[in-house]
Amino acid sequence: MDEHTTHSENPKHGHETREAVPRYILYFALGVAIMVAVGFLVSWWSLDYFRHHQTYPAPQSSISRGRVLPPPGLPQLQAHPNTDLQVYLKNERAILNSYGWVDRKNGVVRIPIQRAMNILLQQGLPVRNSKTPKGAVQPGEVQQYTVPQGYMPQH
Repeated sequence: MDEHTTHSENPKHGHETREAVPRYILYFALGVAIMVAVGFLVSWWSLDYFRHHQTYPAPQSSISRGRVLPPPGLPQLQAHPNTDLQVYLKNERAILNSYGWVDRKNGVVRIPIQRAMNILLQQGLPVRNSKTPKGAVQPGEVQQYTVPQGYMPQH
């Protein structure tokens, strides 16, 4: 065939013109079946061999031993987890809904969350000064970041 001849100029067919030979397909299928049978027999033989030659006892489940408690006198961590959780949540709600000192030395106090939200609604968030260069953060300013549209985090 000439080097300058393209497929469109080539009068010959551009695909396989012979049919698939069934005998070769049968040989292939027979070869696959034999390999599967040999693999099965080897697996069965090795399982039978190890079953008779290795006499390890079955591993004992940690559940079958029951619950092991620490000796008396030692602290039991979370003896009553549901009650502990309720007490914890009650204390957290009390902190969120009360006044108190965070740092008495520096004069930092805690106010109830509803009161803080009302003050924020009345006063609003701090606004950037027009003299501050873009990207610089003023003292007391809350930094905000807008996620670009279409951004998908990579795992």
